[in-house]
Amino acid sequence: MKYWIVIDSWNLMETFTTESLSPHIFYLKRAFGNDLTRYISKNGELFNNLVLYKEEPLSHFAIELDGSLLDKSLLTEQNKGETFLYPKTVYYQKGKVRFRFKNQDSIKAFIAESKIIFEVKTIDKYSNDFFIETDTPKKIPSTGGNDSLPFGIDGYIGVDNLFNSIKGGVVSYLCGLKTSTSLENQSLILSLTSLKNMIAGLNTIVMMGEESVIDYSQYKISLLKTRNDFLCSPYKDKVNLFEVLKHILDEIISLSSLRLKKVAEQKSPSYKFEIERLKKKKAEYEDLLYKLEDSNIREIKEELSRIKGQEVKMGELEGKKRKFFPKGSHEYERKQELKFQINKYKEENNEYKTAYREYKSIEALLSYSIVGVTQYDATISSLFIRFSDNINDILKLLKSSLVRDDQETDFLPNLSVLKDDIKIEIENVSLEEMVLYNVIFHLIVSNSSEKQNVVSDSKIVELVECAGKKFGESEISKSEVGNHIMNTLRTFWMYKKQKADSFDIPKDLPLLQAIMSFLIKPRGFDQIDRFMLNRGYQLKKYAYMLWGATVGYASIPKTLTNIINDNFNENLLDNYLSSIYKSLENRNI
Repeated sequence: MKYWIVIDSWNLMETFTTESLSPHIFYLKRAFGNDLTRYISKNGELFNNLVLYKEEPLSHFAIELDGSLLDKSLLTEQNKGETFLYPKTVYYQKGKVRFRFKNQDSIKAFIAESKIIFEVKTIDKYSNDFFIETDTPKKIPSTGGNDSLPFGIDGYIGVDNLFNSIKGGVVSYLCGLKTSTSLENQSLILSLTSLKNMIAGLNTIVMMGEESVIDYSQYKISLLKTRNDFLCSPYKDKVNLFEVLKHILDEIISLSSLRLKKVAEQKSPSYKFEIERLKKKKAEYEDLLYKLEDSNIREIKEELSRIKGQEVKMGELEGKKRKFFPKGSHEYERKQELKFQINKYKEENNEYKTAYREYKSIEALLSYSIVGVTQYDATISSLFIRFSDNINDILKLLKSSLVRDDQETDFLPNLSVLKDDIKIEIENVSLEEMVLYNVIFHLIVSNSSEKQNVVSDSKIVELVECAGKKFGESEISKSEVGNHIMNTLRTFWMYKKQKADSFDIPKDLPLLQAIMSFLIKPRGFDQIDRFMLNRGYQLKKYAYMLWGATVGYASIPKTLTNIINDNFNENLLDNYLSSIYKSLENRNI
């Protein structure tokens, strides 16, 4: 059976942030979702419950839901079965929900508006389910009925908070996995990024520095080293790309040397005298050109100016800067003739031609009269841009080689919802690391009732304290690996409290490295990515999972989730998340 919901465009936009729709009261009480600017329609909606319609309602926007998305035992019949009240959140699934608009223009405007809001991330997933209303008769929505506060609302909201946190972790895990690459590729990416940064530094030195001589050997050596690393990789057939980089660098060095020489000249006392001489010479040629024009083509130029003045006046009458005389008119033909006579004089009079050529030559020289500005600057800048663009092309090649498994189900984390816990099984890591990871994940999701859009240092310190205490109470913390973990947490806590100058992360504990990457860089997935890349750490997916669980699914931006939109089976993910949600619901009963 299908049900309909009346909604306005702003609230509809919000649903693509959370991939769900809740009663309005939930947004005020819950730890996620927009609680400030929701609009409640006088016709068609209530505050404490969702209103579901049996027949298609008359409204600008509407949502069509499949009955399988609802817990039918919670439906309360109203208006002789024409409407139903539903007391909790409806979570969307691809193929089970559609969105009705007035016309194609409203769809285009809605999609365009969504582009500027980072948290609105599921429009692309459901855009094929947008449709335009038909001419069939529709019923005027009526919200009659008792809009009482739902019994068990705190439990529903608690499940929503928990699910938002877990879903954020799962989706971030997938994004981390989809952007992971092999250790060898990671090393190449690091080498290329280092080369790119070095050349960017050279750009600053060349264009802004005061050096009279630059040692280019370190840049050549870095390029050669990166090329050799590439030659030993699976991409050795693409090594010709480095020949292009070498050619660009050689051109940069050649022109930079000329630029340094020119800047040195500009700083000499004789250069100032030369500039003054050129300015004086330019003024002389300006005077000569004026006299030649005045004695030979003054009357022609004045007549041309009068015609142009008439065009300006005609334009002003129509609110334009200028209105030209139409082709074929006397004024148009006369204007073309005057232009021809002026150009003919300038091209055929040798004295004028010579003076004009010398004038333009001096003008070009004076355009670089400012110390530090040379005729080589534009070309050098374009070469640096070309070098960076070519490096980016190689990086794209490496980053497109992602870790892949034979089965898509292997992409999903092995997560179980237990009666009093949420457990994640992780392969190929020590038991001690897995226990610590589960402790931290549990601490994060158990505090999901708090808004965590921005992760503060105090929250991280509190998380480390609680995790260290809980892990330290277990017998496994007394093992050799457990001692390493406790020491890492302890010294990191002291570092954050400014009681220690540094801390160490063990090299042979990859999951602990992922955990620490999150604790050190908790404010964004991009910071975690760069940190782990620079350190050569693997298991990025588990660092992302902790971050995603902390901020919650609603706050994750589309810049991250777009990674999986085109590269993962939507039904598989929907079913996986639906299973988790049902387990959380059953635990709440």
